[in-house]
Amino acid sequence: MQRHNGIVSIAPRVIAAVLVIGASLWSLAVTTTADEPFAADSGLMVSLGLVGFALVAAVGLLLPRGRWARNLARVLLACQAGLAAVMPLRPMTILALVATAAGIVAVQGRWLDGWLRRLPAADGPGLLPMLFLLGCLAVAPTIGVASPSGLDIRHGVFAAVAIIIGWGYSRAQLWALWAGRFALAPTAVLAAFASPPGGAALLFTAGAGLGWLAWSQATRLAIDPLLDHLSGPRRLQPREGTGE
Repeated sequence: MQRHNGIVSIAPRVIAAVLVIGASLWSLAVTTTADEPFAADSGLMVSLGLVGFALVAAVGLLLPRGRWARNLARVLLACQAGLAAVMPLRPMTILALVATAAGIVAVQGRWLDGWLRRLPAADGPGLLPMLFLLGCLAVAPTIGVASPSGLDIRHGVFAAVAIIIGWGYSRAQLWALWAGRFALAPTAVLAAFASPPGGAALLFTAGAGLGWLAWSQATRLAIDPLLDHLSGPRRLQPREGTGE
């Protein structure tokens, strides 16, 4: 029994380390391979996204023990596998691919089942707010993928707007919600016009998806609860002449 508990407590730490190491290796593979397939600035965007989401998934596994962190890790590993299909086969790429394979085995293993929460936290933000926040953070690497030959100032504007909105939304700022509703889609369209056709379609889809999430009721209620707008209990006034 003690051995089982030891494995359950150690496994998440090992898996978190594997995720971060694998993302770091892919980051090095992308940034040290000139123009194959990413230009320097596009590769930087992709690298920041890989490492950033690996850290988010690792922290999510270790602290809140959320099942969403496991799903995020699966998406991250799938993206790394997709990178392997377009990256030149070099020693760093091979090493990163080995780390990805180890991560897939680790994340899919049953040793996380006893560690992760069986049910979402009662005070958790919910699925749609989490998707909106993570989607804002995913804009930067999405731009790198959408425009692999190099970035335009319009790409930088879209990435900066999304990151600022994501930061504000994570701090439950109402201005971030309204900025997401009215700023993300237009800046996504501008960035799309600076991208090749396939990348433009990807950015159009990203902007439309984030806009839909921003206008969803669940995304609003996560930071602007309905109860905050309800009036408090009212004191009944006695009727005249009755003393009641």
